[in-house]
Amino acid sequence: MTSAMLLCACLLAAPAAGRPLAVIQQVPDFTLTTQDDATLRFADLKGKVLLVSFVFTTCNGSCPATTHRMGQVQQALKERGLLKGGRVRLLSITLDPVRDTPEVLRRYMKLYDADPASWTFLTGSRQRVEKVIAAWGMWAKPAANGQLDHPSRVFLVDQRGRVREIYNLDFLKAPWVVEDIESLLKVGPMPGRGN
Repeated sequence: MTSAMLLCACLLAAPAAGRPLAVIQQVPDFTLTTQDDATLRFADLKGKVLLVSFVFTTCNGSCPATTHRMGQVQQALKERGLLKGGRVRLLSITLDPVRDTPEVLRRYMKLYDADPASWTFLTGSRQRVEKVIAAWGMWAKPAANGQLDHPSRVFLVDQRGRVREIYNLDFLKAPWVVEDIESLLKVGPMPGRGN
């Protein structure tokens, strides 16, 4: 099966209770800047389950819905006690680093009640962000009225830094995502890691 076919299968398959999650790809390391203007390396997040979205703050397409759904996931994780101990993190990486400065990202987070204790928004130089976007198999192209044409994908990453599920907006539903996160947490962290 080609990687494109695998991606389509992951995007289109409805969740099945208790199904094992395939290993799709390894996530390459990156270094970006948080909404608090701090440096965050992907390697610093190993041992955690991650839910990673790609959005931009001036988007009038799928980004607001994606961010809203991520907020629902964050709330559901909080209600189930799964955010305790920092075992699960949400990340949103900008597709528009020129406009999405740390200050802009902080304001955007407030619009969606994103809790920075478990949800980090990331930006960086244009070159660095473009490299990260490409490494994740994402893309963004200029469109009319200052918008960007881009796919809507959210990635579930296990404690070993491997993508285990790719959701499109139709399947980014809090109960399904939480079930997948719980299945990864049951496996446990990487051998030899304390977190």
